[in-house]
Amino acid sequence: MRENGKMKNDYKVKTENITVDYGEKRALHGINLNISSNEVTSLIGPSGCGKSTFIRCINRMNDLIDGCKVNGKILIDNEDINNQNMDVVELRAKVGMVFQKPNPFPKSIFDNVAYGPRIHGTVKNKEELENMVRKSLKRAGLWNEVHDRLDASGLSLSGGQQQRLCIARAIAVNPDILLMDEPCSALDPIATAVIEELINELKERYTIMIVTHSMQQAARLSQKTAYFHLGEMIEFGDTSSIFTNPKHEMTEAYISGKIG
Repeated sequence: MRENGKMKNDYKVKTENITVDYGEKRALHGINLNISSNEVTSLIGPSGCGKSTFIRCINRMNDLIDGCKVNGKILIDNEDINNQNMDVVELRAKVGMVFQKPNPFPKSIFDNVAYGPRIHGTVKNKEELENMVRKSLKRAGLWNEVHDRLDASGLSLSGGQQQRLCIARAIAVNPDILLMDEPCSALDPIATAVIEELINELKERYTIMIVTHSMQQAARLSQKTAYFHLGEMIEFGDTSSIFTNPKHEMTEAYISGKIG
């Protein structure tokens, strides 16, 4: 079966009729959204519209919220992640997450990046661990700035460097998917530009979903964009089409600034 010219099996993530309830309040209403490999998909929309709730479904972070119930089907590589046999620790290694505010551990730069490989046992010895830390910091565009002070605290870095450290930490366990929840909103324009350049490079290796309030950022970074409003996905498609020729009047109203 084809969808938008692609074979359905090409999708990295497929979601079918996802609903999320926080107690009595429904936060997401039947979301159907398929994500292609090695692309950046942006989720845009007003605050409180369900963007972050949706990406937290992809690595089951909502499991950690009391009273939160997720229904529907989420497939990653055609495997149901809500299956009772799913190892959630393994899932969260496969689906890395970077949050709005940089949140390095109060450990050294080296230990921040080494944390995941140590926990998951993905390296056999000290040499492999050092190689993984170096490779992850290089991929995150941070190696040249910190290679001579790996013993310094991750908290000693600037905000933009801390966010790249968190990206290095996320990719150190070789994930397939990176979820980014407004990764630049706490950063200045220069640090934001560095992170955006990094995201452009990382999509060659990872499937990336980014929640952003910046429509300019979505337009710059993503190949696909989904517009959410009040817990519903109003429109999804190629980013260029969403921004230049939206099919739904609500999308057009948001992009033109009539609602927000």
